[in-house]
Amino acid sequence: MAIKILLVEDQQLVREGLKGLLALSEELQIVGEASDGAEALEWLARAGTADEGMPDLILSDMRMPRLDGLGLIRALAARALAIPVVLLTTFDDASAFDEAVRAGARGFLLKAISPETLLQALRDVQAGGTALRPSLTTRMEQRQGEPLAFTAADQPDPLSPKELQVLRLVASGRSNTEIATLLGNSEGVIKNHCSAIFSKMGVRDRTQAVLRAIDLGWI
Repeated sequence: MAIKILLVEDQQLVREGLKGLLALSEELQIVGEASDGAEALEWLARAGTADEGMPDLILSDMRMPRLDGLGLIRALAARALAIPVVLLTTFDDASAFDEAVRAGARGFLLKAISPETLLQALRDVQAGGTALRPSLTTRMEQRQGEPLAFTAADQPDPLSPKELQVLRLVASGRSNTEIATLLGNSEGVIKNHCSAIFSKMGVRDRTQAVLRAIDLGWI
């Protein structure tokens, strides 16, 4: 079955271009479009009562008026709508990436990527994974020769299978509550796992844990 996508982009020319690009693949189906996050929420409210239902994922610009991509992700979480969001951005900078991961984006992609890379990223997210790596190329190159902003040694203590499972779910943008539900644990247990993960990896928060895990090739 085709992956159903809600496309959110404030620039009409760019939105039309993305629609044309995505239409080239039989694996994708544009079921709706919006000019910003606020309009996307309105569309979702209508879709929730329609026969076709919700999209499988949302492909959204990161910077938009009224409600941007980050605000859209937070609004979805507040409404308990578990729809993965892939963010598109023009500039590959560290702060934008950190913001996206912290907000819970399942994907963070440059608009300059190839159609093949975009298609694969959407497949990965639809399958429950993340599509964060393409945005890291420039960042990793810029960090060559710079000290890592982690207190852990080059090779941190290994994680247990359960901790690694929790870390991968954290990297997918899920909250502690969502992880607890998926794994059949209490939220307190998941918080304890996260604390152990941060301690072993020598990081302070979820964002640093994800970045560190990508550096190590764990996710």
